Amino acid sequence: MMSLFKRLSTTLFSRIDQVVGEIENHEAVVQATLSEMRKKIAEAKVRLGQVHREKERLEQQEQEQQENTRRWQQRAIECAETNEEKALECVSRSHFCEKKIAKLRQAINQYAQAADKLGQDVEASEQRLIEMKQKLTLMRARQSTSSAVSATSEMNNKVENQLDETFERWEINISQTEMIVDHSAPTDLLERDFLNKEKDDDLRQELTQLLAREEQK
Repeated sequence: MMSLFKRLSTTLFSRIDQVVGEIENHEAVVQATLSEMRKKIAEAKVRLGQVHREKERLEQQEQEQQENTRRWQQRAIECAETNEEKALECVSRSHFCEKKIAKLRQAINQYAQAADKLGQDVEASEQRLIEMKQKLTLMRARQSTSSAVSATSEMNNKVENQLDETFERWEINISQTEMIVDHSAPTDLLERDFLNKEKDDDLRQELTQLLAREEQK
């Protein structure tokens, strides 16, 4: 996605370009655009806070699932001697929790990357705003629009490509955060029997390992 400060700069220079030579109060136009830039930066900070809060919520869910995993493993150990079937189900439940943890960690990493990128954009935008204020001071002294026209000339050549790039990267970012649903291929009855037996064998093996670790404590 095009960085925030580039988008704001494009907005600023485009608006200046529309009014240069048409009205005399160029300073009022710049002031209005700077005001909009401040508003956009404030909105970006709000979104950044939302991203941080969502990341924290996911981290809390991850901790809960880790606790659930330990709880199901402990239940498996406690049930092993009296009810193997229930113990195996407990081990299976712990696997389900571990899968949830893996998906949560993936989402947390995505939010962390988004927060880092947005934070950098906000910082760059604030720096750009300072530069624009300094430029406004200079323009007041010179009372000239030549530098603004020169700047917009270069910017306008890039606007169309920047818009295409924005939409492309936006689509990629959305795709990366969408849930991925696995569709399992159907199996025949004989293969299902073998798969179930192999699964039970794996669960029994893990249960044996859990019991062995418990005895070593």
